[in-house]
Amino acid sequence: MIDSTYYEWFRLRTRLVVDLTWCSATKIDDVLAAYDISPESTQPARCNADDVDMCIGRLGNGTVIMDYRVDSVTEGALPILAQYGPCLSAVWTDDAPALISYWTESGLVVKFDRRDWDWYPVPDFASVERWIAAGPAGREIWANRCGLATLITAEALCQAVVDDDWMRSVHIGVTSPHPQVLEMPSGSRSLSSIIEQYGDRAP
Repeated sequence: MIDSTYYEWFRLRTRLVVDLTWCSATKIDDVLAAYDISPESTQPARCNADDVDMCIGRLGNGTVIMDYRVDSVTEGALPILAQYGPCLSAVWTDDAPALISYWTESGLVVKFDRRDWDWYPVPDFASVERWIAAGPAGREIWANRCGLATLITAEALCQAVVDDDWMRSVHIGVTSPHPQVLEMPSGSRSLSSIIEQYGDRAP
């Protein structure tokens, strides 16, 4: 259940994350393709591992992307990921999300600053207000507890929440800050072999 206690738990376990994204109806290989990440740049990993720049894991009917890099490239991947289903992205600073964006197959729906909704909202303030009012968190929670509202919206997207089991599970870690698509030498592990061995946590 998403409440203040859960939010505090979540914040403590994602304090190193720069960009958090929840994508509905996506699988691990969809995310790697959207980011143009070669399987050679991945390894089995748990979140918050010192040797990974990004952690990608299945959650419910979608995928969670935890990006630890300051030069996050998530925004460029969102239009591709949104073709599979709506995506919620939060640029995370300190203990709360700072910049929220929501994408669907049609493109960017809204983008706004959590501290000041009318500070350069996309496409405009009225659209942000409507989106917030229609969402599962509601206006009051967005106004007073943006981090909590973000997680409530994310749960509605993936129909599941990050919990202790998820944090302890092995996911896909990206080890290169700017991965390039490379021709895999013979003997290298493919993404399918990694998923076969460790699982992609498909529901």
